[in-house]
Amino acid sequence: MLKIYGASTFNATKVLFTAEELGLQYEYDHLDFAKGDHKSAEHLKRHPLGKVPALEHNGNYLFESASLCRYLANISNKQLYSEEPVKAAKIDQMIDLVCHHAGKWLAVYFYQEVVMMKYYQKEADEKAIAEAKGFLDQQLPYLDKVLAQSKFLCGDDISIADTVALPYFHACLITSVKLDAYPAIQRWIEEGVSRPAFQKALAAMPQ
Repeated sequence: MLKIYGASTFNATKVLFTAEELGLQYEYDHLDFAKGDHKSAEHLKRHPLGKVPALEHNGNYLFESASLCRYLANISNKQLYSEEPVKAAKIDQMIDLVCHHAGKWLAVYFYQEVVMMKYYQKEADEKAIAEAKGFLDQQLPYLDKVLAQSKFLCGDDISIADTVALPYFHACLITSVKLDAYPAIQRWIEEGVSRPAFQKALAAMPQ
């Protein structure tokens, strides 16, 4: 049995979105941060840092969202991924580009403007937002160029690069991130969030 542990975060959405696109049967266990579920002794066996998402499958516990998405693709005959080394590497490099660069700075917006204000009643750190904007101004033009040339991030077929990347952009629709200058990214977001698999992933989590 495949079991996914998560909370209402874009990292958990990545894994649920991937599982839904792959058509996998799974059980979802939603952890309540307010109750400290993620720091329980039971969950620390799944994720030693007490974070989400985590995955349980055939007696094994795994964690780190991008790695979980790769794992789900690998146990599904490489669907959304590739057996061809160069193609797989291109998917991996796009995942790394998003997670370590553009997604990192989108996450700053979300943390500062949503998490800090909602949960800590603190104003956003404008210096942090300015820094994030500076890097996104360098990185988003490249992603827009890629998406102007193909339907998805790694060609005309959806891959785990998209299931990993889209939740960052979706989460930031409620922040001050401006995407007006990036029509291809806007098209990709609009089409991606309307996919049945993405809607099912969102429906699994309390908002």
